[in-house]
Amino acid sequence: MSITLSLTHDCNLRCSYCYAGRKSHRAMTRATMQRALEWAVGYHKAHALGRNFVLGFFGGEPLLEWDLLREADALAERLCREAGLELRRTLTTNGTLLDEEKARWLTERHYTIGLSLDGPPERHDRFRRHADGSGSYAEAVRAVRLLSPYREPCPEFNCVVRPDSLESVPEAVRHLAALAGFPIALNPDFTAAWKPSDREPFRRAYGEVADFCVSEWREGRPLHVTWIDAKLKTLLMDGYREQDRCCPVRRELAAAPSGNLYPCPNLVGEDDRADLRLGDVFSGIDAEALRKALSRCGSSLPACKSCPVAPRCQNWCGCANWFSTGRTDAVSPFQCFYEKTTIELADRVAETLLAEKCEPFLAHFGEFIRVAAPEVAAEVSGAARSPSASLPQPQPRGSRADAADAAPAT
Repeated sequence: MSITLSLTHDCNLRCSYCYAGRKSHRAMTRATMQRALEWAVGYHKAHALGRNFVLGFFGGEPLLEWDLLREADALAERLCREAGLELRRTLTTNGTLLDEEKARWLTERHYTIGLSLDGPPERHDRFRRHADGSGSYAEAVRAVRLLSPYREPCPEFNCVVRPDSLESVPEAVRHLAALAGFPIALNPDFTAAWKPSDREPFRRAYGEVADFCVSEWREGRPLHVTWIDAKLKTLLMDGYREQDRCCPVRRELAAAPSGNLYPCPNLVGEDDRADLRLGDVFSGIDAEALRKALSRCGSSLPACKSCPVAPRCQNWCGCANWFSTGRTDAVSPFQCFYEKTTIELADRVAETLLAEKCEPFLAHFGEFIRVAAPEVAAEVSGAARSPSASLPQPQPRGSRADAADAAPAT
């Protein structure tokens, strides 16, 4: 189980595309934080949800509440130790408040850090500005330099993609790859008004990213772009595994500063979405709200149920669905296009590197299968000797027209 604490509704930036709503000085109290962790660890233990308990921090900007974050970390460590659980930690931050002391503290505790950086200065500062309108690129890059020596676990870049920034996506990826060898998450802004006319520019931009990824692997510089890695893993594993999919409470919960509980940190917003709430940390889970949430997991659209790439599709992502359609159980035409396009392009990466018997590529994904699916490890272990026979080959996909025309209606 993972619980993410949204420590504050406040932020020191005013990003133009922020989906977290209006900024305010509402922060989580110490008492609410304590109750959230005591309830979450107790629930996890009582329902036998596994060995690992994940504590995440989100916002707003969580580093604005640094003292509270540290107190929460210490309490979670004690509660997990007493419950016999392994504690893992995550943090999503814009990085502008990071300093050497904070970076050392976070990395000593093995935080997985998502660092928001949209590419070179002109792209980043166009969207991620301070309240006075000044850019935040220099501070974000300072955070990169502070985190670069630490790779266990490796930080990850969060780079937002919008219809009005598609042309600069390949340049952004090249810039981030040169800046540090962190994985790069290209996150489409599903709150944006994506139009059919955006599809070809999107395909072209992501195609350039795929080609750049191939060239980096060839040169022995493995480049991990998260949508490519994720779709390649669904190719190797024949779809997403059950544990990869969102599931309120059993796998993920988020607590707003008030203590209200939501299925995902992305859905906390201004904490005014009563239809998405699952209860609160003081009275626990609302059984009827949970029943409704679970009944709306995954797309209910008929086109999705019969789609041949459904096992490799993220139509189960409730927050992307909700931002796109206002429903957690329905995808938009753009989401459908996005999933089919990223599957097609990731398969092209795999097909190219497998045909070339690229050793770093084979070694990395062979190791993934060894860890994730020991039952097929023996099959994959021969990849270096006979890659085309050992790893699944990408299957033919529909034409570009098929991918666009098959998008379900909302």
